[in-house]
Amino acid sequence: MTGPDSAPVEDRRDSWEGPIPVPTGANTEFWAATLEGELVYQQCEECGTAQLYPRAVCTGCGVVGPPFETSSGVGTVYSYTVCHVPGEPGFGDRTPYVVAAVDLEEGPRLLALVDCEPADVEIGSAVAVTFWQVSDEAALPVFVPH
Repeated sequence: MTGPDSAPVEDRRDSWEGPIPVPTGANTEFWAATLEGELVYQQCEECGTAQLYPRAVCTGCGVVGPPFETSSGVGTVYSYTVCHVPGEPGFGDRTPYVVAAVDLEEGPRLLALVDCEPADVEIGSAVAVTFWQVSDEAALPVFVPH
């Protein structure tokens, strides 16, 4: 069940043909949160470094097990590319599609799909997260214009 501030989670388990994440180790909590419509990142209590993708140690100071915080899910397109040739199985019918480096309000940057027409995105565009559930264990964070 999703909370009042969570993003939509669209069930695409029957139609998704792309890669499926396998939660393991330090990323297990991240993928569990996606199923609840929450985008989480790690925030080190020792040095303040915010990081995403999840890691066993802080990239700033090396402390083990930095805790997770919930992101607002809002960010800005730092850079993007329009893919005209599918880079993965399951993307052939999506071309052209947008992949962007998104700077979250909280600081971390992540690479993600942007679900929009290529002409509708540019560097500096505001985006918000939504999720596509692709398995019983994970939902992909996908951004949309905001």
